[in-house]
Amino acid sequence: MQSKFVAGLALLCLVAAPAARADGVDLKGFHGNIKAELSDLGHLSELNGKYRLRVTEVTMDPGGYMHAHHHLGPGLRCIQSGEMKYEINGTATIYKAGDCFTETGATTHESSNVGAGPVVLLNFELLPASIPDGKGSIIPAPSEDEHHHEHP
Repeated sequence: MQSKFVAGLALLCLVAAPAARADGVDLKGFHGNIKAELSDLGHLSELNGKYRLRVTEVTMDPGGYMHAHHHLGPGLRCIQSGEMKYEINGTATIYKAGDCFTETGATTHESSNVGAGPVVLLNFELLPASIPDGKGSIIPAPSEDEHHHEHP
């Protein structure tokens, strides 16, 4: 009986939690599932051991968001279902099923689900080979101070 109470309480805390942090990024309602990875890059053998390709299916719950962040590498994003607002450089774009767009990974951006149902998108990314298996590609956006130190 006590374990059912503890499990119920834990579930309530997960549902009631307004937001979380993943790898230092404020987010809510994001779920990723790595679908495929490729580390043998064939005729691009000079890239072997340095990079890997990854496809991740990402689901964003209604009301879900990911605040300011970067990615470890560039990628293509293809919306499978739902409506996602994507903000970059002060410009917001609504992407819907069938839309694809690109990211360098090095520019601060945010995304949020603006529809009634879940957003499902496929992320195709070029990532460092050293990224641990199963680790996501998001990283916090540099602060303005860090940004100015990096690029005087």
